[in-house]
Amino acid sequence: MFLRTAAVGGAAVAWFGGAHVRLKDDRWTPNQSFWVAGGRPAPSPPLRGERRADLAIIGGGVTGLSAALHALQRSPGLGVTLIEAKDVGFGATGRSGGVLGDGTEMGTPPGTEDNVALVEDLVGRHGIDCGLEREPAAQLDPYRYAVGLRRAAERLGASVFEGTRAISIEDGDPVVVRGGDFTLSAARVVVATNGYTPRLGVAADRIFPVHTCAAVTAKVPPEILRRVPDEIHVMTSGEMYMWGRKAPGGRVLVGAGASYCYDNGLFYRGGPALFPILRRKLLAAYPFLAPYPFEHAWSGPMGCTADQEPIIGSVSGAGRILYGGAYSGHGIAMGTKMGLFLAGLLHGDSPPAWLLRPTLPLPGEPLRYVGVNSIINLMNLGLYTMAKRD
Repeated sequence: MFLRTAAVGGAAVAWFGGAHVRLKDDRWTPNQSFWVAGGRPAPSPPLRGERRADLAIIGGGVTGLSAALHALQRSPGLGVTLIEAKDVGFGATGRSGGVLGDGTEMGTPPGTEDNVALVEDLVGRHGIDCGLEREPAAQLDPYRYAVGLRRAAERLGASVFEGTRAISIEDGDPVVVRGGDFTLSAARVVVATNGYTPRLGVAADRIFPVHTCAAVTAKVPPEILRRVPDEIHVMTSGEMYMWGRKAPGGRVLVGAGASYCYDNGLFYRGGPALFPILRRKLLAAYPFLAPYPFEHAWSGPMGCTADQEPIIGSVSGAGRILYGGAYSGHGIAMGTKMGLFLAGLLHGDSPPAWLLRPTLPLPGEPLRYVGVNSIINLMNLGLYTMAKRD
């Protein structure tokens, strides 16, 4: 969704893509999504002291969890340690709309035609309770899906540590991942942190975080809810649209917007007009929803590239540190497939060539801030488009 679903309209430019500059901000936007409002399972203890592993995975979203699961399916008994800075599903995974789709934001490149089928297979095979719906639209509860992937990976032998934030990664034999209270050494490392990746010093010239928002209404009576499409794509300009779906409990979920914060910033809640603008756009399309206010509203960063398609890369020629991500808002199914590709790469299988393509190098600050938000604002105004594959 990055730029193509980037804004709720021209009026939002002052808030999404506007001049929100905080030069040094190490805060992270908390996950206050509808999906986590029902409660989280007890967290696993953080990693402390020294630990060795065959494979270390940084990031507890769908990409990292899928990589752990598929690596263990390929190599039972592999010593897999996954660390997550906050809790599993904290990042874009647990804040998404839970809509499943094949392909990427820009089309359906090779290897992505069965993304949804892969998710459905994992849910069925591992008994993941995530409210999966296949018809009339493929969708699920993304947070419960992440928790289910974690449990499946743990049953296969993965060790998962939450509240374990990586601060640095040192290439070598072994690779050393350091945090405030731990040192994790591994033969191979997978960085699966999506929009948080540049702050680790990985792919900082290729991946950048863009903040987006979503909201869920109060419960809507069935006779009213039937008037809402199962999949919402409402154009707000010649290029932008508001997206959404019907959510559990007879509610409506909608989302839109994009803003880049200075220096790959990870904290953004928007201004006071952010969610009122989103609500106005919703009511412009579906005025009969006026009696049903937003009861949950949240924001958070997603990972993007200059061409809006995900990537796989290696930090050095040795290939000991791999990374993958940047889904531009299409990460639940594609992120699951990315985990499969990364696990395959660890075992010598090449992913589709397009994932290994070079991307336009991103400049440093302040040019990055000016450039990214300028493109967002041009798209808001319908003055810039990007051609899709299809």
